[in-house]
Amino acid sequence: MFLLRNIKTTKVVVDTYTMQKHVKYGDYECTNLHQLCSLRDPLVCELLERISRLDWSGYQLWAHGSILGEHTAQDIDLTIIGPNKPERINQLLEQCVKIGFDLFMQVDIKYLVKGKLYDHTNGIPQKQILAHYQPEIWINGTTYKYAHRHRGLWVTERRYPMTKSHRAPYPPKQLI
Repeated sequence: MFLLRNIKTTKVVVDTYTMQKHVKYGDYECTNLHQLCSLRDPLVCELLERISRLDWSGYQLWAHGSILGEHTAQDIDLTIIGPNKPERINQLLEQCVKIGFDLFMQVDIKYLVKGKLYDHTNGIPQKQILAHYQPEIWINGTTYKYAHRHRGLWVTERRYPMTKSHRAPYPPKQLI
């Protein structure tokens, strides 16, 4: 439980939906991130509203993972699908991460370079090449390095199902 002070009103409120998690990701940093609960969560709705204002011409945005359920999620998992234009992709990735940090939310967004989105409901294994905003993330003192530079993108390979896939047995949902 955290006590937060509204800067405009100086009112102190109790916030039971944040977690103490210090994250540094590229140019962005946050120490208290909101936990999320489904796509209907008001914070998630605000995030998606802001993200929808970006220029998505020619691109799709998909949600997957635990945010599609009704239980608490640590982040929101999103994947971009569309033409492989590194400058545009990197711009969308960074803008979505920035919007998330502005709202004290961790947005785990990737661009699908190669492969298909994994759908737990059909269980067909998938191998994906994904592009990230940055090659590493720092969480609570530990740096996680996972990507390398390839043709203007920070890429990594993932195989699904992952060990944790059974905890979010939902089909991906197109948002944009």
